[in-house]
Amino acid sequence: MIPEYEKLISDSLFKTWQEQHQEAFLTHFFCQIDSDLNKKSAWEIGYYDHDKITVFVVNEKIEIKPEDDVFKKPNESVEKLDLDLVKISFEEAVKVFKEEFPKVFPEANLGDGFLILQKYQHQLFWNFTLIDKRLKFLNLKISAETGKVNSHQVVDLVAK
Repeated sequence: MIPEYEKLISDSLFKTWQEQHQEAFLTHFFCQIDSDLNKKSAWEIGYYDHDKITVFVVNEKIEIKPEDDVFKKPNESVEKLDLDLVKISFEEAVKVFKEEFPKVFPEANLGDGFLILQKYQHQLFWNFTLIDKRLKFLNLKISAETGKVNSHQVVDLVAK
């Protein structure tokens, strides 16, 4: 699936952490991307444990960020990311994005952004968010199970 995940779960730092956080579960993959959808950063892999999130940065060496509070609405829950249900790879999601994005946002002039693989509201997504040159966040969610575009939105960063 994602080679960095295999690297993480076989690392001694992660294994030691996991022994101390036995109820923790996988929640997301995150990376920065450029306007051509190339990864600009290492994958950051998040685990949820009792209203805290711990992120592992998978570079040559595994790094662990200090645990942090989870940002979510009061009535929402953090959902487990089951990689066995992810049928669309990063590369396939990028291909779908490149095909579908111009149809949804024909006037967009893309800058950099980020990508998250996550489960949200019981659906698995490759969640692409990029900023365009007019200071708008452009978001396209692609199903990680089917490869179909699930939703899109624009968030204007400049209040009018």
